[in-house]
Amino acid sequence: MCGIFGITNYHNIALDTKLVTESSKLMQHRGPDAFGQWGIKNKIELAHLRLSIIDLDSSSNQPFFSDCQNYVLVFNGEIYNYLEIKSELKLKGYSFRTSSDTEVLLKSYIEWKEECVTRFNGDWAFSIYDIKNDKLFCSRDRYGVKPFNYAMVDGNLIFSSEIKSIINYFPSLKRPNYNVISNFCRNSLGAQNEETWFSQIKRLLPGHNLIFQNGKIIIKKFWDYPTKTQNVSFDSAKEEYKNILTSAVNLRMRSDVPVGTTLSSGLDSSSIVSILRKFYNDEHKTFTATFKKDEYQNTEKNIYKDDINIQESDLVKKLSEDLNLKSFFIKALDEDFINLLKRNIYHLESGHSSPAINPLSNTLDFAKDHVTVVMEGQGADELLGGYISNFFIFYLIDSIKANNITKALNDINKFGENYSLPYSFKLFIRLLNNKYIENIYHNFNGYNKVLGEKLNNNYSRIKDYNIENNNFSEKLNGALYKSHTGGLVSLLHYGDAISMSKSMESRNPFVDVNLVEYAFTLPYNYKINNGRGKYIHRKSMEKIVPDYILDNPLKFGFNTPLSKHFCKIDSPANKILLSEKCLERKIFNSNGIKKMISNQVEKKNDNSQFLFRLLSVELWFREFID
Repeated sequence: MCGIFGITNYHNIALDTKLVTESSKLMQHRGPDAFGQWGIKNKIELAHLRLSIIDLDSSSNQPFFSDCQNYVLVFNGEIYNYLEIKSELKLKGYSFRTSSDTEVLLKSYIEWKEECVTRFNGDWAFSIYDIKNDKLFCSRDRYGVKPFNYAMVDGNLIFSSEIKSIINYFPSLKRPNYNVISNFCRNSLGAQNEETWFSQIKRLLPGHNLIFQNGKIIIKKFWDYPTKTQNVSFDSAKEEYKNILTSAVNLRMRSDVPVGTTLSSGLDSSSIVSILRKFYNDEHKTFTATFKKDEYQNTEKNIYKDDINIQESDLVKKLSEDLNLKSFFIKALDEDFINLLKRNIYHLESGHSSPAINPLSNTLDFAKDHVTVVMEGQGADELLGGYISNFFIFYLIDSIKANNITKALNDINKFGENYSLPYSFKLFIRLLNNKYIENIYHNFNGYNKVLGEKLNNNYSRIKDYNIENNNFSEKLNGALYKSHTGGLVSLLHYGDAISMSKSMESRNPFVDVNLVEYAFTLPYNYKINNGRGKYIHRKSMEKIVPDYILDNPLKFGFNTPLSKHFCKIDSPANKILLSEKCLERKIFNSNGIKKMISNQVEKKNDNSQFLFRLLSVELWFREFID
């Protein structure tokens, strides 16, 4: 993965080539191996920072030119099926001077033009400039793994992998987008939205192309999710699913640098390493974050029926021994919680609702000395109903519509053995995205009284998924679609930002296009069944993944202790939120935030997730606006 930067100009205003260099090099962490810059005076400047993963030779450095010298490419990402596309292009008469996916991408564009992206299986954000026609073609992968930020300023289109480079070139763009920030505070809105935390800077949405020509931007969607379920036997679907997932994992092992895996006790990352063990005998390194067992508060376990131990390292140690993995366990030491969070917000360029960004940063800090690429299990939950408490009610609705009443009642009993059904219903209500229900929820929790005039007066509700699609034949698939185009995009954003801050690449087999397209055609009861999520995945992994992983009905997520940071009035986090500097901004109500922190300290209720978001906002203002 790499960093890209570009600015093109329609009105022949002078472009500052030195400032382009300075701005793009703020992303040095994304590409420490090589820097390149090219331009046409007062027309266009392109810059690229390379992290060498495939074909380490300097001949693959960018900006990368076509043989005819008319097309020039800057590319961030990987095209995992580049070898297959390369063979197809060779049959059409193309020859290749490198062994990189970069050259394959550019020649794919020359052959198929804008349709080339429909052939790619990978993660990408790229820009190709057609010199003869003065046309810029840009694209972002289907699921938003790689970032593409852009803005129009005085006839200039400027784009970059990271916003910090854009605001360095145009400091006037350092203006807060209070509505997006307000939606983040209220609803955890993340990077799935077209708008960023900077009022004039946008994101190109996943699965979209952007064309800039004659001073105008045209944005086109090139991919969408299947909406109709197919009639296929479970046994056939199980085998096909297993074959597609195995192929997705193997494709993502294509690398000229070491590859490892971030491993939890969960089914997803455990499946990845188990599949790898079937095909590769080489030493495979895994990396797991660990916490002290007594760091979790009971309120952080309220999704579960009983007070369980949500520490995962014990299961990971057993799996590592059984699969003969080279496993590392990294203690998530957060004595420096604030500074680490501040550093991660600098790379995220926004807040993030998940405190897991800190332990992930700890883990990758360690892993970078061992591998350059990490495989991760991100995306399976949103594809197959892994967060079963979120999706169980939708499954029940589909079951009742199919007249499977007895089966639904049995599944309720199975679900209730491990999870809280009332809590699941609460999540279901929230996932309906109804603005009236949402307002009741905010008032009940006191959020509106904590947020200040700048966040209350500038608030307009934004959905946490971008593109409306009501054509799904089943309710569960419709709910999974919203999660896949909503929260997952935000999770992929932090995976990219945190890994790239360490000059590492993150790969996600569960967002392989073939796997996603296939899974979205499967019936609801292939995904949730017997009170468990990811049913077809569990069945397809039998005899591959150990039974004690497959049979574990609980879904932990990346649980990170959080309440402890707000449980004392003089904790570093609370001191920042109660500081004069913070309260003078008027983004938070002074009396409201004091009361909420007081209630938190006195354990009257647990609003640590909300307070974490407020803390992230204040740290963002200090990092980017002050």
